[in-house]
Amino acid sequence: MSLPFLLFDFDGTIADSIHLGLKIANHLAPRFGLDTLSEEDFAKVRSMSIPKALKYLKIPFYKLPKLIPTALIEYRHLIHELEPFVGIREMLQELNSMQCPMALLSSNSNENVWYFLQHHHLNHFNWVEGTSGILKKHNSIRKQLKKHKLKSDNVIYVGDEIRDIIAAHKCGLRIISVSWGFHTTDLLVQKDPDYLVDKPYQIVEVVKKLIHTDLS
Repeated sequence: MSLPFLLFDFDGTIADSIHLGLKIANHLAPRFGLDTLSEEDFAKVRSMSIPKALKYLKIPFYKLPKLIPTALIEYRHLIHELEPFVGIREMLQELNSMQCPMALLSSNSNENVWYFLQHHHLNHFNWVEGTSGILKKHNSIRKQLKKHKLKSDNVIYVGDEIRDIIAAHKCGLRIISVSWGFHTTDLLVQKDPDYLVDKPYQIVEVVKKLIHTDLS
C-alpha cells in the first residue's frame, strides 16, 4: 500500500478565513489609503488572479512588504473567530486513521497556524511551516521538499487558489484544488488541477482511489 504525502495550504483550505480576510482588508484600508470593499467587490476579486486583483483594488506592489505583516498582526487579533471549514475535522481524522502523512505549508505565520490547530484540536500534521508571504510559493514548496526529504512524485498539494496549482506544477507535484476557498471553481479549472473537489470527504476518496490503483 502506497500512501501519498498530502501537503495542505491553510487559509481557504483548512481554515474558513475568506470573510475574515474581507474584514481585515476593510479595517486596514484607511491606513494604507485604499478603498473599502463591498461584498460585490470581494466576489469579483475571488474570480481574479493575484496580479489582476491587486490592479483592480489599486494596491501597488511596493505597499505589499508593509501591508502583509500588518494584516497578519490584525489576523492574530481576530483568529479566535476562525473556524475550520465544515467537514475538515472529519477528513483529517479519517486520513490520520489511514496513517496518511500530512503537513501544512502556509503563507500565514507559524504562530497563527499553531494557535488555530491547537484551539480546534487538529494536530494531525507531521509538520507545519509558515512563510508569512504570498509570492513565489513554488520556492517555499521546493525548500520544504528538500528540508523534509520528500519525493515530488509522492507529494500531493492541496490548495484553494490558482497560484497553488501553478506552484505545485512547477515543483512537479500533483494538486487537489478545493472549491470552497478563495478562488472560484471557474478560475481553478482554467489552470488544470489534477483533481478538483467540492467537499472535504472527497479528498479522502482521492487518496483511497490512488491506493487502490497502486494495488491493482
